[in-house]
Amino acid sequence: MRELTLIETGYSAGLLVLSLVLPLMVSLSGARSAAARGNCVRMVWVGQVVLAMGGVGVLVSSAVAVYALALAVMGWIACVVVLKRQLSIAA
Repeated sequence: MRELTLIETGYSAGLLVLSLVLPLMVSLSGARSAAARGNCVRMVWVGQVVLAMGGVGVLVSSAVAVYALALAVMGWIACVVVLKRQLSIAA
């Protein structure tokens, strides 16, 4: 494994902070039915996998780090939008 620069460490820290948002959205929403909660949890897992893949991209190569971060954040935003829709339907 290679040594990370300060900027790449910031990328990793940012991805780590973003990974907390989706589970907190579901837990604070108060979705009551098990079926709605299952769909929401599935979307949380998709968002976590997207962010994890972005983190791996940041760790693997400095040339790919910015692109991995950008793709991970775009995927995370898409998951947030879908999760907000699911939570508004479940409520």
